[in-house]
Amino acid sequence: MNTSRTLRPSKTLVICSILTSAIIGYAIYYAFSKGDTTIELVVIIAALLVALPILKIPLSVHEDDDCIRLKLIVGEKVFIKKEYAISSIKTKTSLSVRMFATSVFVYWGYFWTKSMGTFYALCVNSSNLIMLTNKKDGSKIVIDAPSKD
Repeated sequence: MNTSRTLRPSKTLVICSILTSAIIGYAIYYAFSKGDTTIELVVIIAALLVALPILKIPLSVHEDDDCIRLKLIVGEKVFIKKEYAISSIKTKTSLSVRMFATSVFVYWGYFWTKSMGTFYALCVNSSNLIMLTNKKDGSKIVIDAPSKD
């Protein structure tokens, strides 16, 4: 079974990313117009922390008999199927509570829900997801599904 899918961000993610980018852009403009070095430094660090997830944006996902490959803007994540239990996620609220996570440009980081517990997410659309549960340590990662259901 070979399936591939180009990933498209959800409209909600795009809107939140544009709004956040506009706010950060204004903060940078304001900081540099005031000429205070401390404020400039803080705003630049904040902007970098928000912009760095861009490098983790998943572009496509490919599944074959042995693994699932998630192609990122920089790099690739490979999940060997025999090391993970794979389950489909049917709920749209799976990315509800953020714990050390961002939802600007990408759902990336640690999230928590009552039904799934704590998990790591790396996806761009919360409507078609799968959960990979590591068989050794029980850790969970949520990614975009390789095929549309």
